[in-house]
Amino acid sequence: MRASAVKTHQSQSLTQVALRQFRKHPLAVWGLRILLVLYTFALFAGFFTPYDPNYYELYPPKGHHPPTRIHFVDPETGRLSRPFVYATKRSIDPVSLQPRYEEDPSQGKFYLRFFVRTPEQPYTILRVFRSDLRLFGVDPPGRIFLMGTDNFGRDLYSRLVYGGQVSLTIGILSALVSFVLGLVLGGIAGYFSGRPFALSLPLREWRGWGLFWGPFSWAIWGGLAFGALYLAWTYYTLTGLGVLQVLAALAALWFAFFLARTLPFRPLFLDPDNLIMRLVEIIAAIPTLFLLISLRAVFPTNVDPLFTFYLVVGLLGFIGWGGLARVVRGIVLSVREMDYVQAARALGASDARIIARHVLPATASYIIVSLSLTIPGFILGESGLSFLGLGVTEPYTSWGLLLQAAQQGGFASFVDRPWVLWPGFFIFVSIMAWNFVGDGLRDAFDPRRRR
Repeated sequence: MRASAVKTHQSQSLTQVALRQFRKHPLAVWGLRILLVLYTFALFAGFFTPYDPNYYELYPPKGHHPPTRIHFVDPETGRLSRPFVYATKRSIDPVSLQPRYEEDPSQGKFYLRFFVRTPEQPYTILRVFRSDLRLFGVDPPGRIFLMGTDNFGRDLYSRLVYGGQVSLTIGILSALVSFVLGLVLGGIAGYFSGRPFALSLPLREWRGWGLFWGPFSWAIWGGLAFGALYLAWTYYTLTGLGVLQVLAALAALWFAFFLARTLPFRPLFLDPDNLIMRLVEIIAAIPTLFLLISLRAVFPTNVDPLFTFYLVVGLLGFIGWGGLARVVRGIVLSVREMDYVQAARALGASDARIIARHVLPATASYIIVSLSLTIPGFILGESGLSFLGLGVTEPYTSWGLLLQAAQQGGFASFVDRPWVLWPGFFIFVSIMAWNFVGDGLRDAFDPRRRR
């Protein structure tokens, strides 16, 4: 019986072993449960929220309304009752000059109803399915604000749930962009390290396929030389003559002269490992937030909000792939010398097949762990950009954008209306949950930590 148990244990796949180890990490399990709840609410935001995130009423104004009190006891009879809320009336505090809301029982009770229809506020799920069914709500003119309202009187709970769609989605999409760039470029850098490519052909080799590649490579290098000269000239026209302008012009002229002397007589070789790793070092040498702000400033701030969403995804993914590429390169450098890779090469397998079928799968466990640990950074990056006014814009919303609105209220956001700080709490919870999941995955895939 003992031998049978050992045999059964040894027959488990890596995924089964990792899943069994992951369940032994209580914080990781709870982190995964929290993330499932957050992403479920984000996916079905229209169903779980009582109002459209941009809906507000001009009269009576509801700006900075505190969370609505839900009553479970009928004050007239003192007995348990269906949950209900009262309408509120607004006044101005004579000392702080802040709006103050008091319940107004004279307008009657507004009972909390479930699975209500709101045909005047429809929504879509994944931009495909259209519906107007919501989990809960109250009859107008009653309003229910579980987490209060913002300065325009928009339901903060609804905006938080819809904001999770943007913040949580950007975290995953940016991580996927970073994952693809880091995996592909790191794999190329590691596998082709020490095998430079010819990036041009001299005149004596312009035959066969060289009749196409030769002129094409010359056109690319000529375009680069012209671009360098144009940038130097533009720098001079914008800033005037100076030492830096002279150095820029000399560097551009030297580059053009080098190409003119080299291209006709000998090919230009470039090691992809050197090119990719130098690019990684350049990106890593620039502070991340400064680089994000600089790249975002290239585009106008009044572009389409949907384009801004994809722009933030691309920028965050472009900034974050360097570290992953370095590690993947190191793994590939060791894996490419393994016997099974050498055997595949001896059997005539192409480089693309060897990389896709034999080399990159060896990085799977690290990629999974790295992916889960980088998502929190991208969520923070999006929140930071939106907080600075460079990220997602209206009519879309995100947790960072909601925090920016809270910051505009100054110290009063802490004293008079602390409910506007809810977005910061959800950012903290989501980041901690992702970190717990990442720690659990790291321990699950690490043989030294198995128990």
